[in-house]
Amino acid sequence: MTWLTLRQFRLSAISVAALLTVVAAVLVVVGRPIASPEPPGLTPDYSTYYYMAIIALYLLPAIIGAFWGAPMISREVENGTHRLVWNQSVTRTRWLLNKMGIGALAAVVAMGLLSVLVMWWSSPIDTIATENGPAGLPIAPMVFGARGVVPLAYAIFAFALGITASALLRRTVPAIAVTLVVFTAFQVMTLNLVRPNLIPPVRETHHFASGTSLFHYAGSESPYQLRVPDPTHSWVLEQQTVDRAGNPVQFPAWFGGCVFPDVSTDNLGARRTPETAEESVKRRDECFDRLNAEGYQQLVSHHPNSRFWALQGAESAFYLVLAALLAWFALRWTRRRIS
Repeated sequence: MTWLTLRQFRLSAISVAALLTVVAAVLVVVGRPIASPEPPGLTPDYSTYYYMAIIALYLLPAIIGAFWGAPMISREVENGTHRLVWNQSVTRTRWLLNKMGIGALAAVVAMGLLSVLVMWWSSPIDTIATENGPAGLPIAPMVFGARGVVPLAYAIFAFALGITASALLRRTVPAIAVTLVVFTAFQVMTLNLVRPNLIPPVRETHHFASGTSLFHYAGSESPYQLRVPDPTHSWVLEQQTVDRAGNPVQFPAWFGGCVFPDVSTDNLGARRTPETAEESVKRRDECFDRLNAEGYQQLVSHHPNSRFWALQGAESAFYLVLAALLAWFALRWTRRRIS
């Protein structure tokens, strides 16, 4: 049974091996970048390769799920060869477990090789990003899924998802399409809903200051909002203005007029005296002092880069549990519904 599975699997494995060889050749030929924290930093060519490598790590799990997992059962059902195997004293459970075991092992090996290769090539850039942040930090949303161990979990989940779609639909092309769509949806959902809450984020409150707080136009209902400087080496989830008790609030109505007074007339219609630079700074400082005195603060929710491995472990466990549930469902469905 193992020999037969390997023969059926060889073309798909060779295709992915060829893809990995091409990626390795490109990265070796262009050479490792010499990253510098000082301008001009990376050249445009190295930046392109850097982001292409990240994209490759996101694409490979989808390819594994769509072209390794999705055809695994449906191709046998379409050709009718599953009946031949089941009539040779091979149980459905052994048949599917054998296929899933070999496919999952190959997925881990392929994903691991690509992940190690990309991390080796991009390590100079990652080092500079970690030292200077926040762009390009390992914990940053775009980079996080292409570092550490989560790519392996993505590959196993995508493979299990492909097998499940294959068992349910029993048609290869629809199973491939469903695998790609559902895997992409899970990636988006994880980024926006799951990953930020896998571990409770760090929440810090900051006072406002005229020299560091940044204005942000938020719309007609609340035309002005303030942001404090983002924490360094962190993935910032949210900034929210709160009152003294920690409740979310809007900025007071007087604040906009205080910081940006009418430069032509005052409230009584009289001409305003032009301010000197020193007077403008003093007035703005007084506005911020009043804001802080009334208890307004900025609540910043973030994950520091030091939580990278904790989040990696939590997200990997999340995807592995989903993969195990999918594999169990596909096995149960195959034993009871496919004939």
